[in-house]
Amino acid sequence: MTKRTASIYLIVIGILLVGILGWYAASFARQKPNALSFDSAHAYADVKTQVAFGPRIPGTTGHAQTREWIRTELESAGWVVEVQQTERMGHPIYNLIAKRSPQAPQIILGAHYDTRMFADHDPTPGKQADPVPGANDGASGTAVLLELARALPNNTPPLWLVFFDTEDNGNIEGWDWILGSRAFAEELPVKPRAVIIVDMIGDADLNIYLEKNSNPALRAEIWSTAQKIGYGNQFINEEKFSMLDDHTPFLEAGIPAVDLIDFDYPYWHTTQDTPDKVSAESLQAVGDTLLSWVTEQTK
Repeated sequence: MTKRTASIYLIVIGILLVGILGWYAASFARQKPNALSFDSAHAYADVKTQVAFGPRIPGTTGHAQTREWIRTELESAGWVVEVQQTERMGHPIYNLIAKRSPQAPQIILGAHYDTRMFADHDPTPGKQADPVPGANDGASGTAVLLELARALPNNTPPLWLVFFDTEDNGNIEGWDWILGSRAFAEELPVKPRAVIIVDMIGDADLNIYLEKNSNPALRAEIWSTAQKIGYGNQFINEEKFSMLDDHTPFLEAGIPAVDLIDFDYPYWHTTQDTPDKVSAESLQAVGDTLLSWVTEQTK
């Protein structure tokens, strides 16, 4: 073999090695878990899926279908799902609790998946007896939790994702607000160090103010995280609303809790609460912030 031939062989072998290494690197990148990436397009698709089920009023087909779909999505992401089946004011309640370990939770992230039976704030009187589609009020928070289930790394502190039932039918005869979270908090055998509720966080014009009842230290941590990663315009460092929401029962039990909610939403409890009023960018802001905050808790 001449020196020239040997040189050609070495060059060819080198090219092949580079190609093989490149293929393995690309293959590894494809297989590597998307541990720290919140996919807002997937979350937005989850909003539309929920609305497509129809009204998620407790006792309806859409409600049952949504519950089973949430369970399937969580189990596909590697979570164990338990159902807290109970009753309040004569209404059955199905709270879904997603866990990845048997340890008691240090953190609970929660959202409600039910929708309101009457669009009593609709500007058209003839539509006020119609059900609310609940794209933002219900589906957005659920979508963020589902995408966090796919994105959260395994080394986070013990954490539960809780999907609350029967939150949204207060001021209706025979019903009350936050029945599901009250039932959950009343039967919770442990005290986590933080509960974060996400509700109505998909508004395309997202403005999340500091909720007045929320734990000040905990909300300061979350708003600081949002500021650090570039979402200071969406997480506004001013108090504005005082909410009765799914964080309330935890606060009453002495558990630090925060409500992430954009209550400046003109389509609240109307028939116009549809997916076109929600944006993937808003879901991204909330998802990224919570993903960053949770992972900070491991340091």
